[in-house]
Amino acid sequence: MILQRLKEALFFWRRHLAALFLISAPFTLFGEVLQLVIGPVLVTGDDGTLIGFNAISMTTLMLLRPLAEGALIVQMAHIQQGRARGLLACTLPALARYPFLLATYFMLALAVSLGWFLLIFPALWLYARLCFAPFQLMLRGDGPINALQNGFLRSSASQWPLLATLLLSFLLVLVLSLVANSLVMSLLGENAGSLILTGLISGLLATLVNVVAFRFWVLAEPEAGRG
Repeated sequence: MILQRLKEALFFWRRHLAALFLISAPFTLFGEVLQLVIGPVLVTGDDGTLIGFNAISMTTLMLLRPLAEGALIVQMAHIQQGRARGLLACTLPALARYPFLLATYFMLALAVSLGWFLLIFPALWLYARLCFAPFQLMLRGDGPINALQNGFLRSSASQWPLLATLLLSFLLVLVLSLVANSLVMSLLGENAGSLILTGLISGLLATLVNVVAFRFWVLAEPEAGRG
């Protein structure tokens, strides 16, 4: 079941790569340009060691993520219905729900962060159990608390396959991102252009994890449609 779900997600992701890139690229590009202008999130010394964080960059990117995720959810839902939409058509519904998205992702991040204090596994399990919440909010009209509650309930039946498939997809994205970054840097060197390019590639690859969660959500929601 786990490999089957991953295969289904990969098929969806490959088939609709352009439509997913249409959403991921502008948000990734904005984030990369932002870091070039005001500095990267991670501040390192001359020897490459981490010495701190850029609070402005980190805060801006954290505020941007719910909007980007919401727009991607809208796009995946339209793809599921048979027709991808443009950037504006996907972003406007997410913008209209932005305060609720922000609250939902804040509570989700808080729950996962608390899980890290217990050990790594509880954090991963909590993420898997709550990852349906943004879909409930954007596609079912739930409020933030109801979205988390309903997402938690709806992920119950598939929680272990969901967790395993999310982990496999994340590892796959990580490996492919490292390979792509290495190839780009070896060909173009480390400069603003190569950093933007690797960011765009990594951003597109990362949408696979969203597709995995969406696929499980669709299967947990018969009325949302199959395919």
